[in-house]
Amino acid sequence: MEQLLKSDPLSIRLSMSGASDQFSLQLEERREDGLLYIDFAIQARECVHFPQTILDVHFPFVNMHSLWTPCPHGNPKSFRNKGIPEWWPHYDSQISQVAPVGSFYSQKGENRLSFALSDANECVKVHAGAYEEERVGRIRLCLFSEPGIARREYKGTLRLDMRSTPYYEAIESLAQWYEWLMKDQQMPVPEAALEPVYSTWYSFHQNLSQQEIEDQCRLASEVGCRSIILDDGWQTDDNNRGYKFCGDWEVAESRFPDMKGHVARVQAMGMKYLLWLSVPFIGQGCKIWNEFKDNLLFYSEQNQTGTLDPRYPAVREYLINTYCRVVKDYNLDGLKLDFIDEFNMAYAEGSALEADPERDTESLPDAVDQLMMGTRQALSAINPDIMIEFRQRYIGPMIRKYGNIFRVHDCPNDSIMNRMSIMDLRMFSGDTAIHSDMFIWSNEDTAESASLHFINTLFSVPQISPDMKELSAEHLQMTRHWLSFWKAHKDILLKGKLRSHYPEMQYPLIESQLGNRKIITAHGRMVADIFNSAEESIILVNGAMEESLFVRLDEESTVKCMVKNCLGEIVRDEVFTLNKGLNEVLVPPSGYMTLTK
Repeated sequence: MEQLLKSDPLSIRLSMSGASDQFSLQLEERREDGLLYIDFAIQARECVHFPQTILDVHFPFVNMHSLWTPCPHGNPKSFRNKGIPEWWPHYDSQISQVAPVGSFYSQKGENRLSFALSDANECVKVHAGAYEEERVGRIRLCLFSEPGIARREYKGTLRLDMRSTPYYEAIESLAQWYEWLMKDQQMPVPEAALEPVYSTWYSFHQNLSQQEIEDQCRLASEVGCRSIILDDGWQTDDNNRGYKFCGDWEVAESRFPDMKGHVARVQAMGMKYLLWLSVPFIGQGCKIWNEFKDNLLFYSEQNQTGTLDPRYPAVREYLINTYCRVVKDYNLDGLKLDFIDEFNMAYAEGSALEADPERDTESLPDAVDQLMMGTRQALSAINPDIMIEFRQRYIGPMIRKYGNIFRVHDCPNDSIMNRMSIMDLRMFSGDTAIHSDMFIWSNEDTAESASLHFINTLFSVPQISPDMKELSAEHLQMTRHWLSFWKAHKDILLKGKLRSHYPEMQYPLIESQLGNRKIITAHGRMVADIFNSAEESIILVNGAMEESLFVRLDEESTVKCMVKNCLGEIVRDEVFTLNKGLNEVLVPPSGYMTLTK
């Protein structure tokens, strides 16, 4: 059963597998403001579980060389991040995992075809790439492939953008469209969410102690951190990095004998305090195991841990009350809520796949929405400036309703992955605060090499995670300098007009402009165009580990130039003339040059 629509140069097909005459399909197009919208509807004679349904778009490959998606995907045998894969690999989108979007773009970074499905709530399998049999491109969105609810009707819209705009503007417009669909319910971002963070995870993991954390916070606050995230380990004496003891969320007094006083002492240092909790996990080692052991989506024998099923109102009530309890008891400023992507019907087993009258909904996405909106509302009532952090891949348009911090997925020591993921998040997350993954570096590393962690994360809120006591004097100076640099320029870095070039090369050239000021970071031997958009002052940061960088001008300019190294020391202060066209300028590795007309 199918409907076919031709809209030059596209061919759109809506098809339902094994469907009978009890269903009807509708497929229509409309054009608004240079955009093509494909509205579709499926109706049934009675309330039933819909069979798998596919929305398929075929289009010619014309000046398309890469594909931006909110997460890596493709054939693992020929994988290229931001590449154009064969059409058949897919990624899953749902309420707690990315979004059904993508952007085909040209070698020059021009949008050629961006797409977005209105449903960022239910599970959608997203295929996008090359369909070699017809020598065309293909977008294939697969609906109702996971266990879901019975229904009589489903409506959706596919937004297609073929305007000749920079790819990053096309992606930003997708985020704005979702904001409109969500009726601007995005969680407000307090100013504290836009300040550097010290995280305990990479240096301490679960080996936490009250005095040690206070010592680390004192040193971190002195170099410019204004929040701490106390990660996994505060709730258990176990150091095996498992989740057997998740669920009760009571402080391990052997580690934190005076948690309330501890939090107050850290806050007196000028730092906000956020606490890690794993949302779905309940381990066999916790006190409430017997109470909720029959309310699970699935169970991991290896981890001796279950994943709670939020379709039970008792589960939602317990989790929301727990978050409120810890925030109130310890006067917390925020929570890091982890692993919500485990709420996934693809993992469901046993009784979770059968109806249960104790549930008040059979829709897992609806249950997650109730849980997370309930959490936001309850915590905001306690503290209107509460901070809630989520991490890739459980980010997306729906999650912006529940949290105000999106953090890059774990990439310890990988500053380039940090940069790439930051840019992916920045373009598609509106004004939600984007944080780097908490980064570390080796004590034996040079200051220039370690500085790359700061340089690659400049366009986000930095999270750092070193053992502050072990930093050498030089590394301490470097850390203090880069956090001071970030704070001095955070308005440009976070609120300026962001332009990111060559995403298929992991964004080796990034710029942000606010008024007549611009910051450019070069992460390779790239050419940066300067003084081409009414800027009077430019900071050019050398993230390429080279001794020089290249800039290009439309006309000759005399500039005042100050060059600093990665420790913030001035190495050159002079006035000189830059020629029209290409210029090579000397900038020390991990240093930067300020040019003022």
